[in-house]
Amino acid sequence: MPPDHDRLFKTLLRAFFGDLLRLVVPAIAARLDIARRAFLDKELLADVAEGRRREADLLARIPLHGGGSLLVHVEIEARARSRMPHRLRSYASRIQAIYSGQLLSILLNLRGGHAGIHHATLDGELSGPELSPFRYVVFGLAGCSGAEYLARTEPLAWALAALMRPDGGRAAHKLACHQRIAAARLTDERRILLMDFVEAYLELTADEAREYKILGAQNHGEATAVWMTWSERMKAEGRKEGLKLGKHEGRQEGRQEGLRLGKNEGRKEGLQEAVRSLRQILLFQLEQRFGLLPASVHHQVEAIDSLRRLTRLAERVLTVSSLRELRLR
Repeated sequence: MPPDHDRLFKTLLRAFFGDLLRLVVPAIAARLDIARRAFLDKELLADVAEGRRREADLLARIPLHGGGSLLVHVEIEARARSRMPHRLRSYASRIQAIYSGQLLSILLNLRGGHAGIHHATLDGELSGPELSPFRYVVFGLAGCSGAEYLARTEPLAWALAALMRPDGGRAAHKLACHQRIAAARLTDERRILLMDFVEAYLELTADEAREYKILGAQNHGEATAVWMTWSERMKAEGRKEGLKLGKHEGRQEGRQEGLRLGKNEGRKEGLQEAVRSLRQILLFQLEQRFGLLPASVHHQVEAIDSLRRLTRLAERVLTVSSLRELRLR
């Protein structure tokens, strides 16, 4: 399990929050104006049982069509644990004490527990018409059919399939995830989020990696995507552009000099393209974290031309509580 699974999941779910709701609670999702969702500041929640304090993984307020709103709280667990439903109830009580409105609690279990989506109530509580039981929704990823979720229309399902049961071998399953994401009409930023998730959660052994390459070669004509991170992709594009420019210059000043100039130009243009792409990724992350951004923030991000600084800012987005704390200037 990747050590930074919290960051990976939170980033992915923020970007594809509508998909999550359509997968888990489709009837409720149809009544929500998901495009106007607003992620709320993380509130520290007292964990009396463990004597420490925790943060809600994701908390959002979503307007309802026709008026009103719904609070949605999502908790991500690396493995199903028996005490988590009790903790989830305590979180719900604290959230509703801070924010007004009806609350939907969703628990995602990466490993263990029942497979698939099911509605649950807290065990051991009295039931009766006079009592209001604590209800929540559980989505157990392990044990679900990966092929079934790859057939869904929601892009989030294609990434989550990496944690699900492969109907064939793991190499073939990873290739299917890559191909599904590669063939879809998505922005670069959203495609990167999905591909990075698959890379993190579906690691192959050396033998499986060799099998993956063989399968990829056999399916070369079917939009095979051997994934690279955005920086690796930009370097590759820079090398390609450099060779192209080198050939052009070589016709005029000699092949050797042309290749040298081409490589230099390729590095420069590849770096510039990487900076532009990371600016867009950073703005996308900021909008997901803080909502609609003022024009001044756009101007500040566009003024940053350091790849290293942009990378550091992108890494800090999920750990700061405000734009001021991020210190774009």
